[in-house]
Amino acid sequence: MKQTPIHSSDELIAHAIAIAAEGRKKTVAVAAAQDVDVIGAVSQAQADGFLDGILVGDESKIRSLADENKINITSLSIVNEPDVYKAAHVAVKLAADSKADAIMKGFLPTSALLKTVLDKQYGLRGENTLSHCAVLDIPGYHKLLNFTDGGMVVKPTPEQKYQVLDNAVLVGRALGLSPVKIALTVADTSELIPLATERLENIIIQGPLSLELASSPVAAKKAAVSGEVAGDADIFLVDSIEEGNIVAKSLIQFAQAVFAGVIVGARVPVSLVSRTDTVKNKKASLALACVIADYYTQNKVWGN
Repeated sequence: MKQTPIHSSDELIAHAIAIAAEGRKKTVAVAAAQDVDVIGAVSQAQADGFLDGILVGDESKIRSLADENKINITSLSIVNEPDVYKAAHVAVKLAADSKADAIMKGFLPTSALLKTVLDKQYGLRGENTLSHCAVLDIPGYHKLLNFTDGGMVVKPTPEQKYQVLDNAVLVGRALGLSPVKIALTVADTSELIPLATERLENIIIQGPLSLELASSPVAAKKAAVSGEVAGDADIFLVDSIEEGNIVAKSLIQFAQAVFAGVIVGARVPVSLVSRTDTVKNKKASLALACVIADYYTQNKVWGN
């Protein structure tokens, strides 16, 4: 059955819940889980019924934080490993052994977790470079908009830009989008557009487009910019990590956009939440990781 496109954060969370209700509930392993925001996010997501959580970390600190902040962790599994770097290896091994479908970052450096994810002994490395997708539910826009990459690849080469785009398209397919509409701002559109058109199926790609022209039909019409992507983009591929980070955080801060963030490119999605994220953002980020993990399995993306 063809999936109904997911166009909002509410639909994203509802779809994750529906996946679980169909008997495909996902398990998320948290690396260095002694972080109150992370514990709270996983507890709430498990209470909503769309995941099972495994907290890998300092058990005494985890239980203390839960008690102090009145977080119910009775339904969560805990694996005691006080060393944060060893905890990363335990969480990643759970994913490598198919005992977890996604990984979540806890109280450790992002670089340390991702280095472990890419450790060859675990076999989770994909063909593409790892990249970050900031999937935003923006008030005033009629669907989700994926900004990439604002969190991982600082100075991407032309091939890396294609890989970042490929990762984002995979996220779009997990959201049920068909075709996936891509807006480019990058200077090398003359190279990237034909490359993506040749390699990727069921996409529409257009550029260069500013954010205004990519997301506003009115602005596109006034500027006499035509095309199927103008005013209706699903993915906005930024020129730099700074651009992606500033735009996404500005929309979150000033427009109250709901943020769902995930790192893709490995065989399992990696979820990250920030202390400044709202409860809704945390749940949306976990839901996105679960939806992507389910897409991987159902479509045998990695030959599963």
